[in-house]
Amino acid sequence: MEQDPALPRWQPTCFAGEARLRFETDSVELQTWLSGRDIASHADSRTMAVQLWADGTLLLAEWPLGLLRPDPRWLAPVGGRAPLAQPAGQARRQLSLKLISGQLGAWDRLHDCKRLLLPHRFLQPSLTGAPQTRLEAGELKLVIDGISNPRAVGELSGTLALELWALQRPYDGGPFQGQPLGGVMLGSLGGQQQWSELRPSWRWPEAAPLAAPRDQLTLMLREWTPAAYVTRDWRRLDWPRQPDSQAVSVNRSTTARLRSVPGVSDKLARRLVASRPFASLEQLQRVRGMSERLYTRLRDRLVL
Repeated sequence: MEQDPALPRWQPTCFAGEARLRFETDSVELQTWLSGRDIASHADSRTMAVQLWADGTLLLAEWPLGLLRPDPRWLAPVGGRAPLAQPAGQARRQLSLKLISGQLGAWDRLHDCKRLLLPHRFLQPSLTGAPQTRLEAGELKLVIDGISNPRAVGELSGTLALELWALQRPYDGGPFQGQPLGGVMLGSLGGQQQWSELRPSWRWPEAAPLAAPRDQLTLMLREWTPAAYVTRDWRRLDWPRQPDSQAVSVNRSTTARLRSVPGVSDKLARRLVASRPFASLEQLQRVRGMSERLYTRLRDRLVL
């Protein structure tokens, strides 16, 4: 550091001076100081650690501390590089450092907490827009505005994948538990590049109805790293409605039967019959009189 921090007047071990963090994709480097006249008197300084937290709820990194050797002013430098568990999403996160002690993985004492002044936004692949979902002939179909990679030009992402999960509680960007409902692999995306208008689909699993709609249906953008797939962004979705057994076939029904569907006028019914056959329900929007709003209302009442 350019300048040593001044020795604080209090005695217990605590943070002193400025804390510096340098982030890379999946690691973070820390430089900071500890102060206190009791640093060298700890029975076992190796049971101490510094942790990095986001919003006070998500643990991002941890630095177990070896034997601390303070200088004559009772200052000890700590830090180094550690693996980083980036929180998913594009929100700015309030970061803080915690000085703790105990047994590795079972810390039971908090010595100090240092809140970093400026919120931090992690650069990682992200979803754009609000995805749309629907069930059609037992297949889940999604419409996604885009996926972007805000990292530097030339910084290729790991392999990206979309996964759909039924989660036990609302997702906050950290670890999660739930039931997977399918997914699709997308490939790698270069820095400062974007994919637009993605329309992935997969078979809706037969066990999915057992995942009660009280669960949180969540679409996750995941990236492969040397450790494993990690979540980079997510969207909460409405559960797609199962098609009604009384759904009307747009390719086989008579004009009168189509007219019986709420929202379908006689004129629109005749235009639908004249425009058949349809290869997908999306093609109904090409028929004059079928607005996007009307199509959204009708799509769960119609089948091919």
